[in-house]
Amino acid sequence: MFDTVIVGGGPVGQFLALAAGRRGADVLLLEAKPAGAGFDDDRSLALSWGSWLLLRRVDVAEQLEPASTPILRIHVSQRGGFGRTELTARDANVPVLGHIVGYGELQRALSGRVRQAADVRHQVRVDGIRDEGDAVSITTSTGTYAARTAIVAEGGGPLVASLGFEQHVKDYGVHAVVARVRTDRSHGNVAYERFGHAGPMALLPRADGFALVWALAPDDARRVLASPDGDFLARLQREFGWRAGHFIEVADRGAYPLVLRRAEPRARGRVALVGNAAQTLHPIAGQGLNLGLRDAWSAASTLPELDGFSRHRRPDRAATIGFTDALAGMFSIEWPGIEWARGAGLEVLDTTPSLRRMFARALTLGRF
Repeated sequence: MFDTVIVGGGPVGQFLALAAGRRGADVLLLEAKPAGAGFDDDRSLALSWGSWLLLRRVDVAEQLEPASTPILRIHVSQRGGFGRTELTARDANVPVLGHIVGYGELQRALSGRVRQAADVRHQVRVDGIRDEGDAVSITTSTGTYAARTAIVAEGGGPLVASLGFEQHVKDYGVHAVVARVRTDRSHGNVAYERFGHAGPMALLPRADGFALVWALAPDDARRVLASPDGDFLARLQREFGWRAGHFIEVADRGAYPLVLRRAEPRARGRVALVGNAAQTLHPIAGQGLNLGLRDAWSAASTLPELDGFSRHRRPDRAATIGFTDALAGMFSIEWPGIEWARGAGLEVLDTTPSLRRMFARALTLGRF
């Protein structure tokens, strides 16, 4: 019998398996995809300084560092209105605010370590989990496994629902357009949060350019996605402005709907949820993966039981989801005078060092 079976071999599942295995737990990690799947996935991920410290604890950050791009400053502003602020690593009293890495790069780094700490099995589909009181039984495409606990780390859907977890979904009614873009100047390790007329957007420094996340109404997102490169860049330039330079190149465009999805409670008996199985967040503050890694670290510290996991994670989870949801709402409504109110809020943040330090530390260390 294993101490725990982890369902899902994405970044959060692998990190959990690595953290738990290094603490002495007997871990089985089950992943439906083949080994190496995702290594070529070039999606950009934002890792806060707090998450970087967690990855250091399992000897993964060092491998990632050559391929990562550090964030030293975050510039926040709104298009067509006054108000701006800038958060720095110095504000948070940390070396960097975070790092931008590729999904595949993170997967590869974790995969290189996780087999030293856990039994990893690929191409195994989990069909059901049954809590038997003193253990759990996990039914899969390759057989049945017994463990003291089970933790679902990604996906979920019917599996999560079958376990009695309630799933709450809030549709923001917008899509995120993502792409890699370059400008005619160096990014200087500055990330931008820009609130334009069509929707909020983020530019995250990565390699010699930026990773773009741009929230748009669904029909608008489809038009932007299908437009020629020149039209895409011209539209982006109009909405973002010239603060990052002249946009000269775009690649790897895609889009997906933005929803807030959360499952309640975090644990039932001997089964717990972490990462995407527990919640998916609006990307406006880049907190989704970071919250998932903190979930995993907390779960690893409770194994082989799950006593206190839900209680311990409740404040961080509620604060992070609440902050992200409020921020998404604050910069999407178009009430009369709202631009002035947003601008005033940014100015207050910019001219109040104590607030700026608190905000910066919340983003980098997850202390909302």
